[in-house]
Amino acid sequence: MSGWSIDPSGVQSVLASVETAATELRTALDSASTSFAELATGAGPNMADVPAAIQALMESEQGRLTAIGNRITAGSLGASTATIGYIQGDEEMAVTAQTAASHAASSGDLSFFNAGGTP
Repeated sequence: MSGWSIDPSGVQSVLASVETAATELRTALDSASTSFAELATGAGPNMADVPAAIQALMESEQGRLTAIGNRITAGSLGASTATIGYIQGDEEMAVTAQTAASHAASSGDLSFFNAGGTP
């Protein structure tokens, strides 16, 4: 695997940071969505439009937020699987993982990784 130069422990460290940040993002978005819904029902008649508009914005952006989550997950799984291939000296496995990650990022189809990284 002469074309590759990967520090597996560095990859592991980065992936742990990505997982932490993704969890924090997911929690913040879930919390915000719940908070805006509660504000919309608890706000007086003069203020109800603002949280309702923000809630509507969050709902309209749901597809984009899902796509962001798909890219984070696919990138993390692809990097992890490619690194395993690198460690095992299996360049084909690493390349296949990169290709699968690219496909999963755009489609949201993580079946390659759910099947244990086998075609």
